[in-house]
Amino acid sequence: MSNPVKIYTSDQTASRANWFAAVVVPLVVIAILLLATGLRFYMLDAQSFWNDEGNSARLSERTLPLIIEGTASDVHPPLYYVLLRGWRELLGESEFGLRSFSAFAGILTAAVTITLSRFLFSPGRRNTIILISLFTGLLTALSPTLVYYSQETRMYALLAFISSLSTLTLLCWLTNRRRWPWGVGYVLLSTAGLYTHYFYPTVFAVQGVIVLTWLMRKYRPQKLAPVRYTADREWPRILLQWLLMIGMSFILYLPWLPIFLHQTTGRSSERSTVSVFLWDSLRWMTFGETIANDDLIWVTGVVILLLIWAVVRRGWRIIIPVFGVLLPVAAMYIAGTTNPAFFKFMIIAVPFLLIWLASSLDQLGGISSIRLDIQNGIAWILMLIVLGGMLISLRNLYDNPAFARADYRAMAATITAFEDMDAAIILDAPNQWEVFTYYYRGDIPVYPLPKGQPDPQILEPQLAEIADNYERLYVLYWGDEQRDPDHVIENWLDTNTFKASERWVGDVRFAIYATSEVPDEQLTPLDMNFGDKVILNSANIADEKLTGGDIIQVTLHWSAEILLEDRYKVFIHLVDQDGGIVAQQDSEPVGGMSLTNSWQPGEIVIDKQGVVLPETIAPGEYQLLIGLYDINDPGTRLQIENLPGNPDNFVLGTIIVE
Repeated sequence: MSNPVKIYTSDQTASRANWFAAVVVPLVVIAILLLATGLRFYMLDAQSFWNDEGNSARLSERTLPLIIEGTASDVHPPLYYVLLRGWRELLGESEFGLRSFSAFAGILTAAVTITLSRFLFSPGRRNTIILISLFTGLLTALSPTLVYYSQETRMYALLAFISSLSTLTLLCWLTNRRRWPWGVGYVLLSTAGLYTHYFYPTVFAVQGVIVLTWLMRKYRPQKLAPVRYTADREWPRILLQWLLMIGMSFILYLPWLPIFLHQTTGRSSERSTVSVFLWDSLRWMTFGETIANDDLIWVTGVVILLLIWAVVRRGWRIIIPVFGVLLPVAAMYIAGTTNPAFFKFMIIAVPFLLIWLASSLDQLGGISSIRLDIQNGIAWILMLIVLGGMLISLRNLYDNPAFARADYRAMAATITAFEDMDAAIILDAPNQWEVFTYYYRGDIPVYPLPKGQPDPQILEPQLAEIADNYERLYVLYWGDEQRDPDHVIENWLDTNTFKASERWVGDVRFAIYATSEVPDEQLTPLDMNFGDKVILNSANIADEKLTGGDIIQVTLHWSAEILLEDRYKVFIHLVDQDGGIVAQQDSEPVGGMSLTNSWQPGEIVIDKQGVVLPETIAPGEYQLLIGLYDINDPGTRLQIENLPGNPDNFVLGTIIVE
């Protein structure tokens, strides 16, 4: 006996659809927001503050008048710092406490973007609208760009939240009969956006497209015929009201307007090519900071295909998300802010891009045309590829050291461990002071240099005085290409002190120098011939009796026999009686400031090298070995021609650890 076929009436079908919309959809939205919350709070305090975050942390310590005074000369307006000042009173000044403000802003942005996508595609097929809004929420939750800035103590997560919420409020103002509460909210949010970031006026351009699009949809010609008189009077009134709301926002912004004009005018800029900028912008908005430039190139191409398909599939209904992306990008290019360092300004476009991407999808099996259903299936496959790229970027954010922020916390801890040393700290780029002193609260003096323009006649005497007064220098190089483009500080230190170590900590170079002087008459003649190319004329070890934590200071006088084509590194190894390396220093001569392929034959190059002894080194005698190797092939060492057997290193001296 065959099973009876169930036939659902239209009322039953409607009931099932209503149940799905009333129960299942809210549960999915809650799950998406929980995912967004987890990703934004996961490992929130794992990394230390980087430079700009330190500025936020220290600025928010001040009183409100001092915050206003400080931001008047800053590149950002004051609202974020004012709100952060109140937030720290609730949750403290730890990395977790201060970053959690951005994390909550990021979660709210996800919620607003889901609602915004429903507004943008209404009216329409309910299932399609639900699908687009839910997938928009998923993309927003997973967005590496939004997650990254939700874990940073800066104003960009707040900027994304205010810009998306003000846009949603504008749509509510347009579609509600009782408009004045929404109008008040829109004015306040717009004013808040202006006081949050100087790029916010671009949001008004996007919202202008929204207003014009809504007016054209509501009062298009076929609707004007029966009610032409009313419509002809209605749409100018709505447009005028919106412009008046913008004007009210600027009136509230008038106290800060002169500072805005000062900060945003008169800056020179260099633009990259349009194609390169568009490609890099799209890659950044989709996959964020934690993807290298040459990674996911083909996946970025997949994103472009989905965006094109969305335009073909949705037509004029996609116009607002399209302009929500293109107008901020165009504003960036016109302003000349095409350097990747400024891409974070475009965070206001990211929610629109995610809505645009989500709109490329439709329900499978729900389209009558087989051809369209196949194309829709391909779109789903391509979207899964994009999601995979996002997950790779998120993994890099959490786990890949190559994308870690500069660890000022670790650098401060290293210095604190040697607190008993006679030392000083130099910050090459004074604006490191805020973040460094957030972590370092010790007694070693800190010198932010250069103060003003990096004039050698001013800087070099300052450096000489510091070197005369301290035995050890800790130097943090950050942004020196902007603050000290001629490397005045580094050149002087490499020439006059002994660089003992240097390592990258994120985008900061952390170097340690020793400062004692070695008279020329103490140099020992050597005339070691390395490969008939380089001569080590003479050398000196400042002190051969040391203790753990001290720095071996070696002065080397080099010269070239011929004009060298290759670059060579000097290696200095401290070895124990079994030949095991216990300490070493590998660097190009003069701290990398005098490359061997720039030497002139016969020129004497004075090279000061340092080797840090481990704190736990055992007392005893150790040998100090020295040699040269090709920088491009570390296994290829230059042999010493005038020693028996032509070894690739020799014993420079004996170090006694007491």
